[in-house]
Amino acid sequence: MGPSSRCPPSRPRHPSRPRDATTARQTATPSTIPPANLRRILRERQSARNRKACLPCRERKVKCNHEQPCQTCVKREHPDLCFYREPGNSKFLNRFQQEPSLHGPSSPETTGESLNNNWVAGNRDARGVDNGSAGAGHSSEGQIPTPSLLGGNSIIALARRDSVQPPTENERRTAFETGIFPLLGMDMNAQEGRSPHSHLAQDGSTNSSLPDDQEMIELFSFYRDRVHPFSFVLDDLDEIEKMVCSLINQDMEGWQCDSPSLCLLHAILAAGAQYSNLALAVQLPKYQKYLKHALSFLGTFDYLRNPSKKLIQALLILGPVLQNDMNPRAAWILGGTTIRLALSLGLHQPESTPGACRVSPAEAQHLRLAIVWQDTLLSMAFDQPPASQVMDIGTDLPDLERSGGSTVALSYRQSMNWMCHLLLRYQSVHLDTASMERYLDVFQEFNALERSLAPHLKDTRHCCSIQEIQEHHSFELHRNCAISTLCRPILSSRARQAMGNKGSSMILDKFQDALKRSVCALILLRSMSSHATRSWAFVHNGLSSALLLSFTKHLKDTEDTRQIQTQLIQSLTERNEDVGQFSIAHRKALKALQALQKLTEEDVAKESAINEAQTQRSTSHRGETSIPNEGLSGVQDLSMLDMDDWLRALDFDSFSPLDAYNFIMSDEALIEAGL
Repeated sequence: MGPSSRCPPSRPRHPSRPRDATTARQTATPSTIPPANLRRILRERQSARNRKACLPCRERKVKCNHEQPCQTCVKREHPDLCFYREPGNSKFLNRFQQEPSLHGPSSPETTGESLNNNWVAGNRDARGVDNGSAGAGHSSEGQIPTPSLLGGNSIIALARRDSVQPPTENERRTAFETGIFPLLGMDMNAQEGRSPHSHLAQDGSTNSSLPDDQEMIELFSFYRDRVHPFSFVLDDLDEIEKMVCSLINQDMEGWQCDSPSLCLLHAILAAGAQYSNLALAVQLPKYQKYLKHALSFLGTFDYLRNPSKKLIQALLILGPVLQNDMNPRAAWILGGTTIRLALSLGLHQPESTPGACRVSPAEAQHLRLAIVWQDTLLSMAFDQPPASQVMDIGTDLPDLERSGGSTVALSYRQSMNWMCHLLLRYQSVHLDTASMERYLDVFQEFNALERSLAPHLKDTRHCCSIQEIQEHHSFELHRNCAISTLCRPILSSRARQAMGNKGSSMILDKFQDALKRSVCALILLRSMSSHATRSWAFVHNGLSSALLLSFTKHLKDTEDTRQIQTQLIQSLTERNEDVGQFSIAHRKALKALQALQKLTEEDVAKESAINEAQTQRSTSHRGETSIPNEGLSGVQDLSMLDMDDWLRALDFDSFSPLDAYNFIMSDEALIEAGL
């Protein structure tokens, strides 16, 4: 091949031989092309001459014309999947290296000689982000590479080493928005939610999607004071506040303007806007705007294949934001993505594994606990198995008992972490077929946790601040909801038969007591905390507990139960705008509670007029036609029925409370997602 020969655009181009003696001496100089680079160049030239079929054609064993994309891939309508196992275009690589990188130092060796070296270079880039490096440059040759944690069969790993990046970042962002945003319930047609096209404006100012100084301070304060005390996603809140101060002071050198940082900042602003004092008409478009901007920074492939601590933190904050936007399905999807990215970051690896994690042990522990917390509570709400078991490491939790018999006082965060740990341990057990000993183990574990709580979490008389009162009722809500969830299988006839009358009666008493305590905690918490008023998880746990309590028979104190349900209905309906923000399932549950309350009042009035000596019948279906035994499948859409008529026709003796509960709490969006 002569020096004037031209190669196809996708093939590397290198001089075939020196033109004269001077050039030959310069080329042979070790400082210009060391022997290792020479061998790599020879292999690349050989690979260019012997180009094989693209990966899709090789997989299907069909003809390939070796173009980019090939005719076969174009014909099958997937030209974006047409990759070759060879280095990309040197012209594109040169342009990529000349552009400032948001991920930190990049080395020309990333064009390199093996598939593993490509991914190792990506890991070096990711480490540059975590360390706060934002400038362009070259990696040191003596740096020890970190192996891939995704595995060779990962889609991200395959695309990393074989793909040719789209020509512009805008195209990558557009592809992400059109493919992912609809899945997360985001409408990108609205001009207000358009994502920013650049990380910095042309004049060098900060991102145009950021608010003015006053609004940024207000929204950050709302997050710090109202959201952070109940979530504990950030272990470096002070550092985030310094970043906000740098933005306000226009100190562009005081923080790293990379996409993970911008994504995290917009996620904080979205969460702060949700819990702000703004009117709903102003609050709704504001937090949705910042939510879309935060998600838009995930629209480049680089950040998904190179996860960082800030990216994990941003996703953990965005999950509850999506829940509170009445989009729990999107939060479920985003939660699964968060866990996969955490695995690729190495958070599940033990500390003894060298080079396993790209964050410090303390940071990894904090992220693991936050992931388990969020995934466990959301899985409990959906009655689905959690996906974060691999993140549940026992050494992350404090001991419940100390040597010498000294007392342990777990904080709110530590108590929630322990509760999620117990949920993960026992949710994997089929308690509908478990023995009585297994249920006793559950109760003993939660009793041990209760004995180790801080004084203010045990009794409100020990609370010395408003924050401690809120923590008490918040933990009371989640703890009793967790106990009732683990006891829920006792509602099935199969489990009651296996336990016997005495055992099933004891478990039912625990179950009903936990439901009452959960509802009471929500009522008290809503009177003093905006978090319980606007949090989807708090409202869901309280409504589901009240609904199950209404459908459960053999109550010890029916009058007390009616009073609790009446107080909950009053608490939820005192603000019409809150009800308007409820999801479909929550609105159906509230309507069912109101209908049950009405039916109960009617039955009480009828019973007072009837001779007390008459045999009392079920108050829920007196004189009405019962639903046939084939179950609830005959009713297609509960929202199309009158709730009063449906509940009047429900035969509580023929159906399990779980059937009625699941039917009311079902959400079409969740059913379509297979949840």
